[in-house]
Amino acid sequence: MKVPKPKEIERVLKNSKYKTMRSKDISKHLGMTKEARPILKKVLRKMVSDGKLRRVDGGGFAVTGPQNITKQEKPKTATKPKASLSELLKEGKVLGKYVKTGKTGKVIPKDDKMPQISLNHNENRTLRNNSLVVAKLKNKLSHGGSLQGHIVDVLGKAGELEVEKRGILIEYDMPLSFPSKSLSELENIQDEIPAHEIKRRKDLRKETIFTIDGESAKDFDDAVGIYKNSSGFRLLVCIADVAHYVKLGSDIDNEALSRGTSVYMPDQVIPMLPNRLSDDLCSLVADKDRLTKTVEMDFNKRGEMVDSRVYNSVIRSSARLTYTWVSKNLNKKGGASKGERQVISKLKIMSELYELIKARRNEVGELSFELPEPDIIKDELGRTVDIVRTERNTAHCLIEEFMIAANVAVANFINKAKVPSIYRVHEPPDQESLNELSEGLRKLGYILITGDQVDTIDIQRIINKSSNKRNQLAVILLVLRSLKRAVYSTRGSGHFGLALKHYTHFTSPIRRYPDLIVHRIINSLLKNQSQPYTEDTLEWMADQSSKKERVADLVERESISLERAYLMKSYVGDEFDGIVISVLPFGMFVEVEKLFVEGLVPKDTIQNWRKRWFDIGQKVKVRVVEADVEKRRITLNLTS
Repeated sequence: MKVPKPKEIERVLKNSKYKTMRSKDISKHLGMTKEARPILKKVLRKMVSDGKLRRVDGGGFAVTGPQNITKQEKPKTATKPKASLSELLKEGKVLGKYVKTGKTGKVIPKDDKMPQISLNHNENRTLRNNSLVVAKLKNKLSHGGSLQGHIVDVLGKAGELEVEKRGILIEYDMPLSFPSKSLSELENIQDEIPAHEIKRRKDLRKETIFTIDGESAKDFDDAVGIYKNSSGFRLLVCIADVAHYVKLGSDIDNEALSRGTSVYMPDQVIPMLPNRLSDDLCSLVADKDRLTKTVEMDFNKRGEMVDSRVYNSVIRSSARLTYTWVSKNLNKKGGASKGERQVISKLKIMSELYELIKARRNEVGELSFELPEPDIIKDELGRTVDIVRTERNTAHCLIEEFMIAANVAVANFINKAKVPSIYRVHEPPDQESLNELSEGLRKLGYILITGDQVDTIDIQRIINKSSNKRNQLAVILLVLRSLKRAVYSTRGSGHFGLALKHYTHFTSPIRRYPDLIVHRIINSLLKNQSQPYTEDTLEWMADQSSKKERVADLVERESISLERAYLMKSYVGDEFDGIVISVLPFGMFVEVEKLFVEGLVPKDTIQNWRKRWFDIGQKVKVRVVEADVEKRRITLNLTS
């Protein structure tokens, strides 16, 4: 199935008599079959999100850009906007704050790259000043150079925490509900697993297999089991078989592709799949039969994977364990029930295998360091009262290594089959980044020799040397900044950070769409069926998934920044110890150590900025000057 190229679609629309067409008409002009139309619709949606197309009344599409704006709508006196008009108009809706100006009013967008939005006079009568609003743009500029629009939603008073949370969801176009078609499809999915489906799978329901997750988790993607034998270990990683329930091209599938990933905010999750799937039918809850795909791996006594198999299975999780419980009970010797003793004995074998695998991964040069993650602490009323570093223990690391092992086994299985697939790719740093890393490390007292290529073993050696030292965080931040971002790709060109030749994502199909794609490819191989995707389709999906992942990361980061700014409102004027985490032309960011938040020290507040030298990891004292909830920003001043 050939995926239409955006240029071909643009050419069809530009040559159209009316400059607008519905997807059905576009497919006819491109000579596409009826079966290929779902892929065309996905391409069209992507072109709309990229600003290349816009939706028009009646469900049609039109090319975005100056060709769709008449000369009369572009006044000669208009000032040049900070972004192209097609970029500003691509979504049509803008989040901003309504501000009264005499008898009139305007909307100041959250995005400071956008010009202000002028409103009709009659709208100003009912709007409250300083409201956070959503404005619908008109397809033209005003005579003053600003955009014109009207208010379509009022979220509440700007600066209030819950209002600003809603604003983030709208700003990044997060879906707040599932389409009715997707939900109606759920009604056709049976709660009980048919007996004939169980018969065609390997039955692992009597095995001691269990989940290990965080206390608040509801969507359990993975469960693990283990045996110890004379040659080493046999590890079972069982992953929820989402592909059995979510059929390719269904409305649920199309919505999942559009979302790309679940988005995790401090007190809210925007799921990729409806809750009935993510929290129930697909989730590997304890004491219930669940369909899975199992990766069975054999390890020798040195922790080397010597063989692996992938097959469809059915399990019944023996227990729902948490990271905290595992850490507390791993070395427990007495006072446990029979069921707990059985689980603990398996955990001890897992811990033994984990230590061996970790030693092997260190030998090949896996980059391993722990960058603290924020944990938002709220009171009984849901108010943010503290932000602390998330505590990690052996259980976290154990599960991470087992999931990596399963992903490696699957990547090798697919690569050996020589079929198109999606891989998780992490390219090596470029030479400029390596030179900057080497120079930064040299200032901290570490030597990294950089040639045409750098070995991850050399980088990890420096990370290990800095462990528990004053400049440990500085070393980790420098290494992170030198690395490229991992992406999805059809090229299995390896993962630099993990020091792996082939790597993919397979272990989280409830919350990541690329994992679901890989599950379908595995199904085709296990059943000797034709491949579900062409390479062109996979290339587009890989790019789409990478973009959705970046947006999800932004939403999560902005949500945490919002919580941090809200917390720091009560600390304005207070002084704290801090550590420099980045130095930029406009100032430097400092982490407030006690509260695990970060803020900006503007350069014009620092005397002799050009003559003073600040290094990443340097200890400083700062005072909180401002905590701006609306801008999700904390401003600090140096006091030493």
